[in-house]
Amino acid sequence: MSKELGQSLRSYEEVRDEILEHIENLPKERVSLRAAQGRVLRQSVVCMDTIPPFDASAMDGYAIRAQDIEAASDDNPIVLKVSTTIPAGDSRELEIAEGQAARIMTGAPVPQGADLVVPHELTRFTDTEVIFNQSLPQGKNIRPRGGDMRPGLVVLQEGYILGGPQVAVAATVGETKLEVSRRPRVAILSPGKELVEPDCEPGQGQIRNSNAYCLAAFVTQAGGIADVRGIIDDTPEALREEIRLSIEQGADLLLSTGGVSAGDFDHVHRVITQDGNPGNVYKTDMRPGKPQAFGLLQNVPFMGMPGNPAAAIVSFIHFVRPMLRKMLGVAPFVPPPFSVRFTEDYTYKGGRVFMLRGLVEPAKIEDGGGFIFTGAGDQDSGFLASMALANAVIRLPADQSVAQAGQSFPAWWIHDS
Repeated sequence: MSKELGQSLRSYEEVRDEILEHIENLPKERVSLRAAQGRVLRQSVVCMDTIPPFDASAMDGYAIRAQDIEAASDDNPIVLKVSTTIPAGDSRELEIAEGQAARIMTGAPVPQGADLVVPHELTRFTDTEVIFNQSLPQGKNIRPRGGDMRPGLVVLQEGYILGGPQVAVAATVGETKLEVSRRPRVAILSPGKELVEPDCEPGQGQIRNSNAYCLAAFVTQAGGIADVRGIIDDTPEALREEIRLSIEQGADLLLSTGGVSAGDFDHVHRVITQDGNPGNVYKTDMRPGKPQAFGLLQNVPFMGMPGNPAAAIVSFIHFVRPMLRKMLGVAPFVPPPFSVRFTEDYTYKGGRVFMLRGLVEPAKIEDGGGFIFTGAGDQDSGFLASMALANAVIRLPADQSVAQAGQSFPAWWIHDS
């Protein structure tokens, strides 16, 4: 495998898979439920209890015997005596006899003998009696004991991204701490004398450093901890020193943009090929994002991406996001695409896989459902304003130059974990 930037193009999928071979899962750590939001679960969670532990009311209403109101109708209203009121958390052992009803609240234990809860809005009632004008089936509005979870049931699988519902399940089964993947610390390097910080006025030939903050936002969204290292002098020595410091300070992944071609000042290209083990610079078959560089520096992965803003974003989506997912243990490592249909012809430059940055919207059911492409701004890889309006990257084939109306192509959300 050559360490030099060859002339032949390689498929970006092949390059991505080759890079992923060098990415390893990060260690686990235990966190409290309050700190678990957005983390990746690295254990299975097994229920040890019966949940709910009793038959529970799913409504505010009346707990009764279903047979007592089988004959109820507007012409034949049935009156039952209200024997008690049962709030949620009631620990009394209660029983409903024939001809009785118990006023009951949502979540309260259903008394013995009752096999139906009738919502209060379907009744007329006083403090001492309740009138029914219709029948309901046995078991209606009752959450059965063990209907949610039972002992031995695996309620959460390793690899889940923990959100509110998953944290709620863990709390329900009594798990107060969970094993999760340690968040990857991602150092974002910005070599280039043409760069200034966003709060500075650019001089002649300079631009503000948008890529670092863009990547930081993507890293955070993907579950990592972004460490923006600032602008680095445009020399190999300065780049190597910043890499050394980043690794010493705990970086799990190094990212940079620019300097991955073979120009006189493309120092990322040189550092990766000279210091990396392995260290490779690729020409991929995608536009934008043809030049890519990857190497292991002191066993820490270093991904060098193009400097043009749109190219950097596309590169993050197709290379870095899968790397972070593998580090975190999120399966599949490569997010699966969804299908996008074109309703009008769209002309593009063929010859390489074209990563169209555009707006995708749900189609109406009467129009076939799914997702449709609704527009794209300027596709110049150096322009950023149109990228901010896009929500997806659509993969258009190299052997075409027109995406025809009615055709569908794979796409990935720009903002995805």
